[in-house]
Order: sequence, then structure tokens, then C-alpha cells
Amino acid sequence: MEREEGPSRTATVLVLLAVGFLAGSYAADPAGFIITVEGFARSVYDGAVQWGVTVVLTAIASWCVGRKRTNR
Repeated sequence: MEREEGPSRTATVLVLLAVGFLAGSYAADPAGFIITVEGFARSVYDGAVQWGVTVVLTAIASWCVGRKRTNR
């Protein structure tokens, strides 16, 4: 039996349920939905900034430690 290409049926159903839920939420309260989406987008952006700062600081610390060991 050959394996099918593309997303599984389960993944497709989950995506359709999520889209239906979002559409229903928007239809019930458009203003509240927009506020929720803006808050979610802001938290994602803040998380990305924190992650980026962490990566940069870790790279700097790693470089400093490596340089200190090299100078011994």
C-alpha cells in the first residue's frame, strides 16, 4: 500500500475546525475578535524579541568564554 502525499486527514480536519472556530468567533463579536488577535500578535512579537535577545546574549557569552580559554 502506497503512502499518500500531502497532509493527513486528521491535520485537514483540525485546520478546518480551527478556521470554523475563528470565523464563528469573528461573527459573534467582531470588535472582541480583533482585540484578541491584536493581543495575540503583540505577545508573539514580544516573545520573538525576547528569544532573539537571548540568542544574541548567549552567542556573545559563548564567544567571550571561548576567547578567554584561547588566551590562556
